Amino acid sequence: MHNVMRIVAWGIVAFLYAQGLDVVLTLVRDAELNWIMTLTAIAGFNLLTAHLITKYDNTLAILSALIISCLGIIVFGVMIQPLFVGLPYWLWVFSIVSLLLFVWLMPWISAKVANSSANERSSS
Repeated sequence: MHNVMRIVAWGIVAFLYAQGLDVVLTLVRDAELNWIMTLTAIAGFNLLTAHLITKYDNTLAILSALIISCLGIIVFGVMIQPLFVGLPYWLWVFSIVSLLLFVWLMPWISAKVANSSANERSSS
């Protein structure tokens, strides 16, 4: 039963991921930003998403990130709703790979942030 709930949760988060990524891309298109700023906006969104994935699913975080990003982009963003049909494929790949990379790096990032905040408290 626990695994079924986990899969259902991944599906819901994948739908929300597709909706959030669509909002980010809409904002980028409206602002008429260049491709570097587009990649930066997607990376920032994926960093926040990776934080949430590692916070709530720390046992299978990489697998859940892969499922969430693939379901979100390919199933919800292309097959069910045509959100990402006009985007180049390399942008899909960047979104998936950057989410996986940030999920993989999140424990290290969290440790660095915790150490720096502990150092600030001890020096004050």
